[in-house]
Amino acid sequence: MATIKASLQEAELQLKGSDSARRDAEVLLCHALNKSRVHLFTWPDKELSESEREQFNTSLLRRQSGEPVAYILGEKEFWSLSLKVNESTLIPRPDTELLVETTLALLPEQAQSLLDLGTGSGAIALALASERPDWSLVATD
Repeated sequence: MATIKASLQEAELQLKGSDSARRDAEVLLCHALNKSRVHLFTWPDKELSESEREQFNTSLLRRQSGEPVAYILGEKEFWSLSLKVNESTLIPRPDTELLVETTLALLPEQAQSLLDLGTGSGAIALALASERPDWSLVATD
């Protein structure tokens, strides 16, 4: 029987080449269980159902082949926004949030007009719009 604790230990071994093996395993298991990380630590002896095990194992195989966790999950958090991502979009990086921070710090809060050229996933424009709803933003690729 596969418990949460045993599944995480096995997954960590399977992903041992990754510098974020434990974190990746936890995130993928949370996704398969549709639970938070707290659940993993609160209920380590809970057994996974067959469908939960299958989904987790499928996700692990995708991760082992080098697929980013964000593509496996189909989403990535950026500036506290949950963005849908897939193989056709670049995954927003945490260091890109510096562009949002800098823009917010340099421009006054009153209404502005901004153009985001080469917007990709639109992460920057969406983050700015969430912080400054009075700003007019055009994002284009």
